[in-house]
Amino acid sequence: MGNSKSRRHASLALGMAGAALIAFAVLNFYLRIEPFAEWYIPIIWYGYIFVTDSLVFRFSERSLITSKTREFVFMLLLSVPFWLIFEAYNLFTASWFYQNYTWYIHLVDFTTIMPAVLETFSLVRVFRPFSRFDRHVKRARRPRQVRGFKVFFALCIAAGAFSAAIPVLYPRYGFPFIWFGLFLLIDPINYLIGAESLVARVARGEKSFILQLFSSGLIMGFFWEMWNYFAYPKWLYSIPLPIASIKLFEMPIVGYLGYLPFAAETLLFYALFSSFVFDSDNPAIGIQRES
Repeated sequence: MGNSKSRRHASLALGMAGAALIAFAVLNFYLRIEPFAEWYIPIIWYGYIFVTDSLVFRFSERSLITSKTREFVFMLLLSVPFWLIFEAYNLFTASWFYQNYTWYIHLVDFTTIMPAVLETFSLVRVFRPFSRFDRHVKRARRPRQVRGFKVFFALCIAAGAFSAAIPVLYPRYGFPFIWFGLFLLIDPINYLIGAESLVARVARGEKSFILQLFSSGLIMGFFWEMWNYFAYPKWLYSIPLPIASIKLFEMPIVGYLGYLPFAAETLLFYALFSSFVFDSDNPAIGIQRES
């Protein structure tokens, strides 16, 4: 009981600290006190992560930071190479560019991306939206017992390879495929090795899991773009499509659709690499691992 009470107090303090960080960063959008204005992303996004984690713990008595601290630290580190994949693509597509940034701030910024998405997902799952879609959930058979699985996974991997290559080969019009390649490549691999997989979720009839994941991508994307719009160091988009002129903040409205597969890729990328480091499920973000 004492340990549970101390965790609640620690989580509450974490949430209050997070709220203070967000309030300071928002205020500094106008005051622009240095060096804090340059570091707005880690300030406001660690604030967001702390608040979200505290809310998750408040409603479920478990969260990433309080219940899976080692995995949370691993997530921070893994977030950097994960986002660098997209930065590498951007060298070819030039879909976005940065103002008033330095490289070392960037590296710290990148640590917040994966935790922000997955903490948002964790909070969405607490309220169980879309659960009415899970009326016929069943235990899926192992992939090698599913008829035609080789053909299906071969098609997924081929589509993933195409999606991964087309932004490099034809960057002007191939840039939307940036957000599909990792998903199509990683999900079949996860399914085959027993890591978290959206294909497995579909096979079991767990539609709510995927809808919750997509919702978390849109929620996180909204805050990401809103706070970027008012910031001193910021990114801007350069998308060569007429429809891109219709914007919400700096992001073309059509671009928000990219947050749906991006949320899926974030979860799958983390699930793949964490499966080699941790051997237990992570209920805070719904990850299930086959034995």
